Amino acid sequence: MKETPVILAVDLGTQSLRFSIVAADGSKPWTWSCAISTRTQGDISEQDPVAWDEGLREGFAQAKRAGVRFDAVAAAGPLAGWVPHDRQGKALGPALMYFDKRSAADLTVLEEAEGKRNDGLRATIADPVPHLLRLRRESPEIYARAHRLLDATGHLNARLTSGVATLDTYTALRLPAADLARRLDIGVTKLGRATRIGETIGTLAPEFGAPVPVIAASFDSKTAYIASGISKPGEALDISGTVTSFGVVAPKRLADAQRRVYSVPLDDVWLTRGSMGGTGSILEWARGEMPFEEYEKLAASAPQGAKGVTFLPFHSGARAPLWNPGARGAYLGLSLDTDRAAMARAVFEGMALGLKHVAATMAESGVALGELRLAGGLARSDLLARLKADILGQPVVRCADHELTTLGLAVIALTAIGAFPSRVEASRALVRLADRIHPGPDAAAYAPVYRRYVAAVTALTPVFAANSVSG
Repeated sequence: MKETPVILAVDLGTQSLRFSIVAADGSKPWTWSCAISTRTQGDISEQDPVAWDEGLREGFAQAKRAGVRFDAVAAAGPLAGWVPHDRQGKALGPALMYFDKRSAADLTVLEEAEGKRNDGLRATIADPVPHLLRLRRESPEIYARAHRLLDATGHLNARLTSGVATLDTYTALRLPAADLARRLDIGVTKLGRATRIGETIGTLAPEFGAPVPVIAASFDSKTAYIASGISKPGEALDISGTVTSFGVVAPKRLADAQRRVYSVPLDDVWLTRGSMGGTGSILEWARGEMPFEEYEKLAASAPQGAKGVTFLPFHSGARAPLWNPGARGAYLGLSLDTDRAAMARAVFEGMALGLKHVAATMAESGVALGELRLAGGLARSDLLARLKADILGQPVVRCADHELTTLGLAVIALTAIGAFPSRVEASRALVRLADRIHPGPDAAAYAPVYRRYVAAVTALTPVFAANSVSG
């Protein structure tokens, strides 16, 4: 009898590197992980690619000791994580992560040169071109030596295949037109070859094991969307971990004249996208040394509306719908009788209100939200799940396995090697849903709380704009 096909999923996150064996029957017979640290200071957010490489070597060593075998490998890293490589594949510096703001000035240069794109996409500091411009401006000697500038996923793929340089299909959407690249005098060829999701990009390097195929995926959140199985208009996915990625299925490309939200293709439909720059990272800041469970319990003890306190979750800048890296977090409505419970609840409510702001912006352009699936580490939070159902006014369904990136890698790779006829079929087989939470009887009382949130954002927008200009 033929053994059930299995793949090895390599998932690099903001806090760890995870190895998982995933079988076509949905089982995970073996997992391993190691911690990965992020250095954050001011505008700096970076990881050490040497630590990634050491983690890869140790992970494969652990797999060999455990005697696990696999039919293919697929890897995903977080958005951005840009690393310059020389011709020998050696990293020439740290990996600049999603939160790194040092390319903000270069983003302005790109925006002024590019103007308004006709595809509705908005350039961000996580995109490749601002990082190319910053590298050339700040470190011309490294720019000259850099044969490649690879994102985190591309770096993993290069290590796994002994040097194949790739750029995932979604990041490639953000490359400038050829004439603009010439005007900016940047070498976009440094970014590697754009690869289709599910494409075999090479074979596993001999140092890691048998020469099985290495399958192209995408960065973590896009890989998770593929796993989720959302495909009908209105179906949506919220992936909340360190940051929040949010997408709603639509039958056609969204046309938002203000480019507050945007669309990308997702197989045969369009995914209307928006994201929040910080969620789990802000909760880590807010709770300090208090265990998460205690902090959540404290927040749940405060009344609905947090006694009039409004929290803006912009500690790492604002993404959709504001798109202002100069935005900063804020508490509003504090008084002498504001207690810690109200402030804690305001943080949780701020996460859900920010999501509502994105969803409302989508609705203005004709993309209505239906059932929302929850994934990521924060899907474990009962309070946050309840608040999202109440504030969005829609049922939310938690995924049984919140690590959708790992399952997305399995969906992609198992389909690529023929274990499933399509990624839709693979998703149905591998991804299971857990509890469904409907809006509660007091959900309508959040309407004035949301209006208060939007009013606070509107009032502070000029301040955020000034921050963006001054840095």
